[in-house]
Amino acid sequence: MTTPFLQHHLFEINDNLKPQLNQLGPYQYLSIDNFYKRPEEIYEMLKNSWAEGFKASPSNKNFKEYFDCRIKIPLIKNGFSEEFKTISYLKSILSPILDNLYCDYINTNIFSWINTPSNNIQFIPHQDESVNILVYLDKINSGGTALYEKMTQASFGDIDIRYSLLTENIKHYVIPSMFNRCVIFNGNIPHGGYIEEHGKYSNGNWRYNAVYFFNKK
Repeated sequence: MTTPFLQHHLFEINDNLKPQLNQLGPYQYLSIDNFYKRPEEIYEMLKNSWAEGFKASPSNKNFKEYFDCRIKIPLIKNGFSEEFKTISYLKSILSPILDNLYCDYINTNIFSWINTPSNNIQFIPHQDESVNILVYLDKINSGGTALYEKMTQASFGDIDIRYSLLTENIKHYVIPSMFNRCVIFNGNIPHGGYIEEHGKYSNGNWRYNAVYFFNKK
């Protein structure tokens, strides 16, 4: 069944949000609970969508060992003034960091295992150029996002996102996920998705995130 939507309505954020500053090991991050007004509808949209494989190719492990997919939704497209609500809010709480940066899309991260790995396997750490702003949108919530004290020496992220924590034993700290919770941290901190029980994200059970990337034009 086709379901029409306007981005600024479906992904509208709540009013009177309350950011909370958290300390996790040596790192700080913001968390904002009850971020979207209509999280159940977003969840249903993600659950029933077709999603394209992210960087899937004959040479990598996507669609062989796991499904790593993306849907990209334009933030400002149709000319409604309400389309600026999310950007305006994030810039207001993260000024001056975001003052001269722009975000044009909501990126989604949609993931499930084909072959369930052992629990020492996690997503390979990476770094982003700007602040990392993500919203957890699945109801399984087994894990969250790991922040690492240094980057791994591994460089195979485009071939295989799996990384064994036993390889280099890098100390890490996990931001716990919660449905409709937004978390914000410095993207320069080595980080990656973290799953406590991989079996919970296999056999048709999916991990959903929305991500906002702010960059220079």
